[in-house]
Amino acid sequence: MSEWEDDRYCIACGERNPIGMKLVFTETESGLETKYAFPKEFQGYRDTVHGGMLALLLDEIMVNLPWKKYKKPVVSFDLRVKLRKPLKTGEEITARAFFVSDKGRIVRVRGEIVRQNGELVAEGEAACMKVDTKDMKL
Repeated sequence: MSEWEDDRYCIACGERNPIGMKLVFTETESGLETKYAFPKEFQGYRDTVHGGMLALLLDEIMVNLPWKKYKKPVVSFDLRVKLRKPLKTGEEITARAFFVSDKGRIVRVRGEIVRQNGELVAEGEAACMKVDTKDMKL
């Protein structure tokens, strides 16, 4: 791919995508967070959120942490996810991301999804690469 273009249609954070999650992120002292409740349309088994959707949410928050801090687009190239507990559709959760390390163009980030009572639902780690903006169309 030689051009990067953000047309605001990202399935996770794009406000123009009619079927997207439309995530809104809040910067915190320790990183980044968002709250979300998966609708039934994102289920796997009956009334249970599909694990791939949890992985999508973790990927999105982990990539957005360095993007927002450095004001430079970032993509994940190594994503590891552990699904710890099933999550019911409609249940509000909080997703958080924290920096692990920063080695110039490569940033490692840790993420977690927790219930309102603090119980861990899923966790992950991503290696992210800052994208050269000369290759990106905004």
